[in-house]
Amino acid sequence: MTTIFEEEIISQADILRRRAREGAQQAAAAAATWDGITHGVVAARGSSDNAAIMFQYLAGQELGLLVALAATSLYEGETLIGLDGTGVLVISQSGRTPGMIEVLRQARAQGRPAVVITNDVNSPVATASDTVIDLCAGPEEAIASSKTFSTTWQALAQLVEALKGTSLEGLDVLPDVVERVSRWALSASMPTSILNAPGGLTVVGRGIGFAVASEIALKVREVTGIRAEAFAAADYLHGPSGADGAQSTLLLVLTDELTDEIATSVLESCRQMGMGTVVLRTSQRASCECDDEILIEAVTPNWVLGLAQVIVGQVLALRIGELRHRPIDTSPGLNKVTLTA
Repeated sequence: MTTIFEEEIISQADILRRRAREGAQQAAAAAATWDGITHGVVAARGSSDNAAIMFQYLAGQELGLLVALAATSLYEGETLIGLDGTGVLVISQSGRTPGMIEVLRQARAQGRPAVVITNDVNSPVATASDTVIDLCAGPEEAIASSKTFSTTWQALAQLVEALKGTSLEGLDVLPDVVERVSRWALSASMPTSILNAPGGLTVVGRGIGFAVASEIALKVREVTGIRAEAFAAADYLHGPSGADGAQSTLLLVLTDELTDEIATSVLESCRQMGMGTVVLRTSQRASCECDDEILIEAVTPNWVLGLAQVIVGQVLALRIGELRHRPIDTSPGLNKVTLTA
């Protein structure tokens, strides 16, 4: 029986196509309000925070724009957090995420331009901002988000393109890539046994690949109940690899930022700890010495590859969850929206 989560994975390409034109127009309007900013601050949580990490890297790579992630608890008191020169971005799929209103309040008090990306344009967060980008994903019923994440990824790329003032390579083909990869992944044989590790799963990436690793780890935790953590490659090599062991598995995400040399170092460190190793790469990257690979066809540019890898991660979560006989759509112990923290 097909789960809601699987249906929502399949739906993503069509939704990206449907919102492409309107999303680009809204992104252009948002970019116009950021004229003259010197840096950006993004407030987000959960999957939205993982998408924000992608924006942090993509805006830096394409625009040379410094983007910081907001620590929302700092905005809750009366002390103003200095926002001079800042373009403020709030990402909340539900539009009801705690802490976001406070960031918008401080932006308004300091006369700073604020943009909201949300799937509910009538939500409290959306109505607190003059500039809104609509995800247009429709209701998302599975607890683990999929289509709101992919539309957020697209919306952020559209904002980068609008700020850049020239076409962002890959934006026009993004829906086609998502469709191709999702159909392939749902029909492919995945290395679920080794990833269904009793000691947990560690997902490692670098740059945009760190955003990918963070979202894959979150999806695996939500859907399967496995302990899953994400690390940037340098941070993982610095020490955390020593906490993993023979009953744990590494999933290494290869994007352009992760060189073959770094990949080799991470894999060797994990082998020394007795961990299982799986590499997620494209046919453009050389094969690595590991226990198993997930090989997808070549995808460019790098930021588009990132979303393709997230789609694979969604399917991995689905398949491992099925292997563990988990209730895929309800994710026991989790809520779609947390309103208390």
